[in-house]
Parts: sequence; C-alpha cells; structure tokens
Amino acid sequence: MRKNKRMNYYFSQNGFTLVNCLFAFSLFLMMSSLLPIIIQFIKVEPRTVPYSVDLFFTYIQKEIVRANQLVEVGSTLYLNMGDGSIVRYEKYQSNIRRQVNGAGNEFLLQNVDDVSYEIVPNGVIVSIDLYGKTFQKRISKTPKIF
Repeated sequence: MRKNKRMNYYFSQNGFTLVNCLFAFSLFLMMSSLLPIIIQFIKVEPRTVPYSVDLFFTYIQKEIVRANQLVEVGSTLYLNMGDGSIVRYEKYQSNIRRQVNGAGNEFLLQNVDDVSYEIVPNGVIVSIDLYGKTFQKRISKTPKIF
C-alpha cells in the first residue's frame, strides 16, 4: 500500500512539481558540463606541416645525425659520412634530390619553390618554400660520446 502511495506521488497527474523541476535541471547541468569534453574529443586539429615535408625533415635528420661534417654551398648541403661517402641534398628543377658520391637521383620532395641550408653550431637550419609557405626546422647533431 505504501509503495503505491509513493508511486502515485512521483507519477501523479497533478502537474509538474518542484522536485521534478530540480531533477530535470540537475540532469541538464550534468549533461552541459560534459559537452566541452565531448567537443574536445571530436575536434580535429589541422596539420600545420604537410606530411611530405614532415617526412623529408625526418629523413634528412637521420642522415645529419650520422654525418661527420656538414658543408653548405648555395642551396646544396653536403654531408661527409663516416664511411667516406658524400651525400648531397640539392634543389634540382622543382625537386629536392639526394645523391651519394654524385650518383643516383632520389627525389625526396617535389614542387619546391626554394630550399636553403644554414649551418649553425652543432647542426643546420633547413628552410623550404613549398605551396607558397615557408617551412623551417633546426636539426641538431647529437654529440658523439665514446
């Protein structure tokens, strides 16, 4: 009997009570407080650097770290490697190509407007003009510890 009285209290046809209003408002506040977190997970950040440029920087960084000496002549970067080979990165037409000991034609980046290298202490700054934007990265050599 008591159970029926309680159920009648919550599901009565007498109207919208203050308890119902407070319950609905608290549900609304909980759901609205979770909304910024949900939007943050859905939001996708646009890439600031194209994948091809990022891949080029990663590739050249691996070789710069292994190089014994870095020499920059105009828009060409020469890397003297430990095995005696000389790796050259240069702008060839609208591409950046890599050559080892003057042989080979490995194109690493296409549609390049300009490329420049600046030797700095313990590394090099690589600047690429591509798609009307300039992408720049400082690549440091790690000190050899033996």
